[in-house]
Amino acid sequence: MKNNPKYPGCWYCDNILDYRHQVGLLHLGFPRCFVLMKSNADFFWCKDFEAWTANVAEVNWLDPSDPGTPEEQQQVLTRLWNFAIEAEQMEEAIYMEEHDEDF
Repeated sequence: MKNNPKYPGCWYCDNILDYRHQVGLLHLGFPRCFVLMKSNADFFWCKDFEAWTANVAEVNWLDPSDPGTPEEQQQVLTRLWNFAIEAEQMEEAIYMEEHDEDF
C-alpha cells in the first residue's frame, strides 16, 4: 500500500459479467460519487474533459443530502478524469512491457 497515494479514494470499476462495455469511476472521498460510462469505447475516444462530462459521464452523487458545492463537485470530476486518463496510460504501458517481444 502506498504511503502517499496520488489519487486517494479513486477507483476504476467494471462488471464484465453483467454490464459488458460499461465502466465506472468511484470517488470515496467527499463528495462521494459514482460516474457511469455506458460505453467504454465512447470514453476511450473522448477528446477532452468537457466532452466527457457533457456526453459520456453519468454522474451520481452518493450523498444526495450533501453533494458538496459546485466547486467541490468540479474538483472531484476533474480528479476522476485525470485518474482515469493516467490509469489507461499505465494499463497500456504495463501491457506493452509484458508483451514487448511481440512488437
